[in-house]
Amino acid sequence: MDKESPKNKLNVWLPFLFSIMMLGGMVVGSKLQPSSQQTKIVFENSNGATNTVGQGRVEELIRYIQAKYVDTVNTNQLVETAITSLFKDLDPHSVYMSAEQVKKANEQLDGSFVGIGIEYILLGDTIAVLNLIDGGPAEKAGLKKGDRILDAINLDSENDISESGDKELIKRLRGVNRSKVELSVKRPGEEELLKMELTRSKIVVSSVDVHYMLNDDTGYIKLNKFSANTISEFMTALNDLVENHNMKNLMFDLRGNGGGYLHEAIKILNQIFSEKDQKLVYTIGKNVKKEEFFTTGRNVFDIGKVCVLIDESSASASEIVAGAIQDWDRGLIIGRRSYGKGLVQEQYDLKDGSALRLTVARYYTPAGRLIQRDYEEKEDYDNYLEKRIDSGEFTNLNQVEISDTSKFYTANGREVYAGGGITPDVYVPYDSTLLNQYFLELNGSITKFAFQFVEGNDFDMVESNFIEEYKLDENIIENLVDFHHASNLSVKPDAIINETIQDELRNAIKAKIGKQLYGDLAFYKILNSDDPVLVEAMNAQKSYNQLTQSQ
Repeated sequence: MDKESPKNKLNVWLPFLFSIMMLGGMVVGSKLQPSSQQTKIVFENSNGATNTVGQGRVEELIRYIQAKYVDTVNTNQLVETAITSLFKDLDPHSVYMSAEQVKKANEQLDGSFVGIGIEYILLGDTIAVLNLIDGGPAEKAGLKKGDRILDAINLDSENDISESGDKELIKRLRGVNRSKVELSVKRPGEEELLKMELTRSKIVVSSVDVHYMLNDDTGYIKLNKFSANTISEFMTALNDLVENHNMKNLMFDLRGNGGGYLHEAIKILNQIFSEKDQKLVYTIGKNVKKEEFFTTGRNVFDIGKVCVLIDESSASASEIVAGAIQDWDRGLIIGRRSYGKGLVQEQYDLKDGSALRLTVARYYTPAGRLIQRDYEEKEDYDNYLEKRIDSGEFTNLNQVEISDTSKFYTANGREVYAGGGITPDVYVPYDSTLLNQYFLELNGSITKFAFQFVEGNDFDMVESNFIEEYKLDENIIENLVDFHHASNLSVKPDAIINETIQDELRNAIKAKIGKQLYGDLAFYKILNSDDPVLVEAMNAQKSYNQLTQSQ
């Protein structure tokens, strides 16, 4: 994909951009258009009388400001500010999106974009190629890992201005389908710049990061979102695991998955449940009819034990999947409490390409649980990760706050709760050592460090040997520290890097090296080999029947 990969389990505590969670939230129904008739808003005064307000008041005010105000004003900015203020008393997931935000959101949900098909990082003022999308324009043109893109000229525009290394260079990697772009490429070991002409095309971004067998009978699927392509990608992974590797049990990783299309989540649940007419989720809203979703009983494969991995960034559609599986005791939920988003949005497209994404309903799990967190204090809602860290919830199960103590019961009679997300059946604390600020700074430099490490070393081994046998030098952490401070022009602090931090950094470095050399499969196999949540999930599998029964 044409961006730097964010995949790293060590950054799970960092605050996600709240807009990303809103854009990646659950969408129900079609994208409805506003009525062409004049909208009239009816409101009630304090004395009980009602008034109606027609369209145009905001536009009229702005015209007065334009005509009479003492200084020059940015009209577009005034409009954006006025629109944004309309939402301040609504829920946090009802938002106005600019045309550019709509485009990005649609790309996330559609699972594709138009570009040249590379994954990259910025090194100084150049774009360094980390990986190539199979069959993409970059691979077809002969671009290689390690190449530096110094310039990009849009061949379909006579007025294109090229400035190497700036944000416009990054933007020019994308464009209109079948449009042409010329790249100036510096290849390590070659003196002359290479000129490459590429034809941009649709690049499909898989929602399944990776799938593979953890042992003889347990398969692993990592899902990053619920996009338009998710069910087909999920079924491809499932088919490979079952037909080619005799998978019996499933480890389904939804950590960091912010949601997406509701119907894709329902389709996946229908492959996990074999029974017919079991309620999976339902939605209720003031102005929309109640909707209920049930299993079809048409699953393709018979899956045995199911473990779902969640964390504080598993939201919306991820919580639908986890909630249904937990309520029916179909499997075990492992990890930390989920995000807590139980609101349903519909999108209304506006004439200028912008859109209104409005909350129209709430969703409930089969047992009747509303998972939505309280959002009365919006600042607290936005800063939920910091609050959970400060409360000690990340490291101590006893500190997990249940905002709604109403009891609900699973199919086997286990007590579960609503409000504030899905609480896992098996809680896995986060190692507080890894909340160390210096560790996080060093961790942020690993991608670039690993890139240059690969360039400076020879790796003559097959993927399996690298994963199982390759050992990093003893001084690798010291080298990372030197690289980090040289890159950031900072002075090394007198920080103590204990053994736990060193082990985490070492594993992360090897995983990033593996990713650059062999791809995502090597990356996740290395990262997961030292993953406490996955270790606990594998252990919980041994007590599966006991844990899913009433205690």
